[in-house]
Amino acid sequence: MSTPAISVIIPVYNTDVYLNEAVGSILNQTFRDFELIIVNDGSTDNSLKILKEFEQADSRVILIDQPNSGSSIARERALGISKGEYLFFMDSDDILESKALESCYKRAVKDSLDMVFFDAVSFSDDTNLNAQSFHYNRKGVVGEGIYNGAELMNMLLSKDLFRVAPWMHLFRKEIATENELHFYPRIIHEDELFFSQLYLFAKRVGYIPEDFFRRRLRANSTMTTKFSLKNINSYLTIVNELERTKERAGSLTIPVIDKLISNILSGVAYQSGLLPFKTRFFVIKFILKNGYIGEIKIKSLLVLLFPITLYIKSKIKPALRFLKKL
Repeated sequence: MSTPAISVIIPVYNTDVYLNEAVGSILNQTFRDFELIIVNDGSTDNSLKILKEFEQADSRVILIDQPNSGSSIARERALGISKGEYLFFMDSDDILESKALESCYKRAVKDSLDMVFFDAVSFSDDTNLNAQSFHYNRKGVVGEGIYNGAELMNMLLSKDLFRVAPWMHLFRKEIATENELHFYPRIIHEDELFFSQLYLFAKRVGYIPEDFFRRRLRANSTMTTKFSLKNINSYLTIVNELERTKERAGSLTIPVIDKLISNILSGVAYQSGLLPFKTRFFVIKFILKNGYIGEIKIKSLLVLLFPITLYIKSKIKPALRFLKKL
């Protein structure tokens, strides 16, 4: 096989029910010049069997089977053998529209872009999940010009529209290798670090205002699992790594990194409000020790220090809605 234009990487763990649809949406792309590297991360269902059938049926499929190690290590392993000039990371339960790779590649080549991003829509087979609460739409906010990655991140953060989902970005592999970017091992939310760093180092970024991706929400996924100490530890690791990134990304990126850190810690503080005092104290200590107290949004800080505000808020909002109807 000649060197492909794009390497598509999919980590898989126990998603046999969705694989035909997810992998099929890649193999049926209008753009054909790609390799598809799939890493079976120790699945215990029928995923490996299904993936072997894909490998036998299509020469573009490269299958790696490894003991369960987490998506970071799975992605890193695939990244290490990838040959494409551009990279695209796909999840194993979602759907990519058929013209996505072609549209992104053409735009990247035409404008010599380091990265291209687009929009997505969420859906769920579970009626208990509100897919509309997760939105990935930047239409009317971002134009179709060429942006510096750090400046674009700053603008999106200011409008609460910065999204680090890997499946909305096609990027030059060289950006990651030149800047020694890796998926941090054995944490969750590793995308938050990797793709934030990509924005910081990318000099030419373009946007396509199309919903090329369909994001499936399901129970017990990282997106829908209850917030816990594991989430907190992962986010605090990301904050520490972003601080280290300042040295490499340059002084001009420091304000936007600080803004991102503020957003992350404010989110952690707010979501920690429902957790036990011992866990909340751990977060408070981290914030104080590292001098972040002035960076936390007031609302989040109040929830962290006085969780009863969440209870009060839950009672006041319905009351206000009722009064408006009178």
